[in-house]
Amino acid sequence: MKPTEPATRSRYNIEALERGLEILALFTPDTPTLSLTQIVEILNLNKSTAYRVLSTLEGLNYVERDPNTRLYRPGLKVLRLGFAAISGLEVREVAHPFLVKLSQDVGETVSLAVLDGFYTVYVDRVRNQAIVGVVLGVGSRLPAHCSSLGKVLLSDLPGDELERRLAQAELISFAPNTISNKQDLISELAKVRQHGYAVGDEELAVGLRAAAAPIRDISHRVIAAINATGATINISYERLENEIIPALLETALQISTALGYSPN
Repeated sequence: MKPTEPATRSRYNIEALERGLEILALFTPDTPTLSLTQIVEILNLNKSTAYRVLSTLEGLNYVERDPNTRLYRPGLKVLRLGFAAISGLEVREVAHPFLVKLSQDVGETVSLAVLDGFYTVYVDRVRNQAIVGVVLGVGSRLPAHCSSLGKVLLSDLPGDELERRLAQAELISFAPNTISNKQDLISELAKVRQHGYAVGDEELAVGLRAAAAPIRDISHRVIAAINATGATINISYERLENEIIPALLETALQISTALGYSPN
């Protein structure tokens, strides 16, 4: 007797999506291109079904079809997804020991984040003590405008790309100092670019202060950001300027250098 499929799969499985992912998974270094016939045979699909799924993937740039050979290959979007995953994994692995040391040196919680649309996504976090009013972990997402990490990541975007993302964003206020005006945010990002770091002063939550610095790759592009966060009663403006920010910038440079970045 054929085993019954798990209830979660039978209730929530989206067949068209499953077929699309199954097709994408067929492409490997050994089989970089495939014909419609090969895909049909490997997955035992109806030919018209396979063609519809492939046409959808092609329309979304997840696969491409050579007009001469009529063979399919992964499109630019799939390659970008792969590179992003590899890059994110590499950054986290390289950065983690530096984050641990920084957290020990300054006695505050230290985080690593990347940009996804208009959100910062936390990919690593070394907690030293409880963060006032905020519960965050690896995988947490926050609107980029309300945090030091997000401002660093946004500051490296080309002007037209920043404008495009801002046009689709809602600058929600989380605390009294949250920047909720788009022109004010643009002005703030210009200061971040000039100074090379960002400060978050009770913009995400009352009683929370942070500073962030960029992580750059070999092409000098900002691919991630790190910050040190703590309670305002522990991080005075004087300590922020004299201890936290210098340590943060030095750590960010060390991580960037380990990733191939050279300031010259």
